[in-house]
Amino acid sequence: MIKRVLLLILAGVLLCSLSGIMGCGTQPITLIDLVPQDVSFVVGIEVSKILADEDIEEAYNEAEKPAEWPQTFDDALAWIEDETGIDLSDFTNVLVFGDIGSDYLSAIIKGAFDREALIDSVERAIGEKMAISTYRGYQIYTATVQDEAGAICFLGDDTVVVGPTDVVEDVIDVREGAPHLGGVVYEIYNSLGDVWIKGAIDVPEETMGDISEWELPIGLETFEDIEAAGFGFNKSGQNLSLQIKLYFSDAESASDAEQMISGITAFIPLMMPEMPTGVLDLLDGLSISRSGSWLTITLETTVTEIEELIGEMPPGSFP
Repeated sequence: MIKRVLLLILAGVLLCSLSGIMGCGTQPITLIDLVPQDVSFVVGIEVSKILADEDIEEAYNEAEKPAEWPQTFDDALAWIEDETGIDLSDFTNVLVFGDIGSDYLSAIIKGAFDREALIDSVERAIGEKMAISTYRGYQIYTATVQDEAGAICFLGDDTVVVGPTDVVEDVIDVREGAPHLGGVVYEIYNSLGDVWIKGAIDVPEETMGDISEWELPIGLETFEDIEAAGFGFNKSGQNLSLQIKLYFSDAESASDAEQMISGITAFIPLMMPEMPTGVLDLLDGLSISRSGSWLTITLETTVTEIEELIGEMPPGSFP
């Protein structure tokens, strides 16, 4: 149940005052500081900003969709609520975190909810009453659907955590003083600032270890030394920005990667003279910077430039 809820929350976001709460403390909650210490990735989503953007709603409404999909943006939100019992319009922020290669996955949500109404909606969606237990003074609502157990716990005046019971309890432990996430993943996530969507990941060694075996015209061995990575995407009016942060095991590898990327972007117009004008415009908005073992790639563009680029693409370029 919990995996389905989390995936539907993310799908709805990309498609597009709690009362009587048990628990201690009234200080504002920073979501990233509730994440347990040993997770390997985090993804933050500014749900309210995305849902309020007219371009997102228009793009979804005008896009070609399978007949079985919700055909309008409002219908998509309604479908998600029917499937999960969760109204995305109540959300302000969502932070999804977990550990790669395991079932350790959860979401912390900030917004304006009515506890009883939310629990009633979830119970209607799953078709059963949720059991109630207490952990360190917090009520935990649990249910098992299709052999998957999930839990919901309200942490404060505007924050709820959804996930497997053990993960929810870990979040409560952090709320009560246990160590929260730190290290490079935490540093990358915070450095990306206040953007629509951002994420950071501790890159598994086996993921990058076989790059040298890829059959590509250029050598990418230097990227085997990436230890962590992050991305951030933002939209402000018509302006779009994408930021990628890479942390290498040493400054030499970061420098090699910087030179390689800079060289490729400089030679692309020479190697492909028939390239659409829109691609060249995108390259003009690309910048690369390095500080020690850190490499940052930033792309600045606009909605208009993206629309023009799509218009230049030959028929059949997109599914």
